[in-house]
Amino acid sequence: MSRFDKVIGYAAIKEQMNMALDAMYEPEKYKKLGVTVPKGILLNGVPGVGKTLFASEFVAASGRKAFTIRKNKPDGDFVDCIRETFDEAAKNTPSIVFLDDMDKFANEDQVHCNAEEYVTIQACIDDVKGKDVFVIATTNDMQRLPASLTRSGRFDWVFRLCVPDAEDSEKIFSFYLKDKNVDDSIDAAELARFARGYSCASLEKVVNDAGLHAGYAGRELISQEDLIQSCLRTFYGMKTDEKAFPDATIRRIAIHEAGHVVISEILSPESVDFASICCHKRTDSGGLTSYRPNDEDDDTFEGTEKQIMAALGGKAATEIVLGETDMGTNRDMRTVFELVRDLIDAHTSYDFGSWCHGDETAQSVYESLDRTTAIEVSRYYKKVKQLLINNRYFLDAVIEKLYEKKTISYKDLKALSVTRRIA
Repeated sequence: MSRFDKVIGYAAIKEQMNMALDAMYEPEKYKKLGVTVPKGILLNGVPGVGKTLFASEFVAASGRKAFTIRKNKPDGDFVDCIRETFDEAAKNTPSIVFLDDMDKFANEDQVHCNAEEYVTIQACIDDVKGKDVFVIATTNDMQRLPASLTRSGRFDWVFRLCVPDAEDSEKIFSFYLKDKNVDDSIDAAELARFARGYSCASLEKVVNDAGLHAGYAGRELISQEDLIQSCLRTFYGMKTDEKAFPDATIRRIAIHEAGHVVISEILSPESVDFASICCHKRTDSGGLTSYRPNDEDDDTFEGTEKQIMAALGGKAATEIVLGETDMGTNRDMRTVFELVRDLIDAHTSYDFGSWCHGDETAQSVYESLDRTTAIEVSRYYKKVKQLLINNRYFLDAVIEKLYEKKTISYKDLKALSVTRRIA
């Protein structure tokens, strides 16, 4: 078993951490090169991404005398504890000091971040310079720390741990499921598409929650459906304790969500993760569609256009299929107008006449921006309606599948043998 095997993903960071460990094991190799080896590492990231596990594995791999500091005492006593711990580390070299959740050591915010605890840590790190003491720390919010503490020389390497991508989420689900009693329906890749943007700890919670519901239902094995329902509850606030919508409302929601699905799939094939017409707290509505632009569309004009058109799909589908105004589009329209306005103003994608440049901007420019935005939204909406009309068979197939299953994934969309037309 190699170092950091318990930590899934983060290959580039692991390589850097291994380099730091190598410098600990063979310092002479680096001294001959005339370089200074790092003496401090800071792991920054949202809660639940594995920072403490990563740091703990690093501490264990170092083989050094380890000292851990966590905020578990009143402020005055805690400051003394910090000093005493660094003193002990200096007396027991080679050693390593682990500062866990360092941003919680004081109650300061990013405007007033020179708390006594942080000043003390700075002084202690400076005091052990020249001694074989390594410092590793974790933090959820680096902005709460003074820049003087996180600069190079105190923390030479700062790594940001992001939430896992789809590939790593698949591995994490597989890891947490390997010792569970599951049936043959399990598909970790599909689960990963339900869990985009969520932490390792959240994925672990999903697996456990699915097992609890399976047990309560009297089943001996956890199924894929148990896990999908757990994702919907945990990540998207699916409500299971309220009266179901009337059948006509459920179909109307299915039509709306199908519009989002079809436009997204036509413009960016395989971009839809899933769609659900269960009631979701996250959207304060009856439906939810998760779609992501393809990698090549990230931060591009074409990618933004696709987002705009996908967001208009729900309104357009309702108008085409039911011949009525969709009354559940407020969130979608806010998204559309914000994206279009951003293209026109911030990126001057059409001309320079609608660019707003602070207090000196004339009222006529604001009026031009509003007018141009409305014109462009109308243009996009016409294109979306035409795409749906040209792909009516696909739209109807998605509506029926969504109405039948209530939640569909990209696998269900792949199984629909319906021709799709881009123009």
